[in-house]
Amino acid sequence: MRTRDFSACRAPQARTGALFLGCNEYRSPRAFLEQLVTWGPLANALKNAPGYLWHRSYYEFPLRIGLVVCFESRESLMAFAKAPEHHAIMHWLVGTSPETGTGSADPSKAPVVGGFIRILEAEEVGYVNGTWRAEGDELRMVENWQDRSPGARRPGDLPEDLRATITGAGRVRALARALNPLRRRR
Repeated sequence: MRTRDFSACRAPQARTGALFLGCNEYRSPRAFLEQLVTWGPLANALKNAPGYLWHRSYYEFPLRIGLVVCFESRESLMAFAKAPEHHAIMHWLVGTSPETGTGSADPSKAPVVGGFIRILEAEEVGYVNGTWRAEGDELRMVENWQDRSPGARRPGDLPEDLRATITGAGRVRALARALNPLRRRR
């Protein structure tokens, strides 16, 4: 059910206010393995950081490691970004000196060839169900989908006359069917 109260949720991720999503591609198997060793101090600092809720690392073939971290708020996430352990691993990743912040003499020796960071913020309202509801343990489907914003509508809720003005849907569907390799085998 729609709520602002996630206090009864046993999964800490439900209380996320800000989510960190990132991934790095490593230059070599050696750099990839070095990251696994370098991760320890950062992981300890992360788990003890104020506002930390949960994290998971993920792997993508052949040399990518990513991270998803949930914090109670953007402020707690940004405070952790200033931690010495975080600064140390970032300098190591890009091959700069922690003392001067300048690049290495040979940038091709940095452990990573590239990476990204995205910070996502949760909306205040969400949905919970069953025993994870603070308002009671009712378990059921949402009967009336509620718009996230005043002008938003689900496509099926569009009036017929407005739906008729949307062109190209049939062409897109036909193209998708034609390009589907499973469909061609039949």
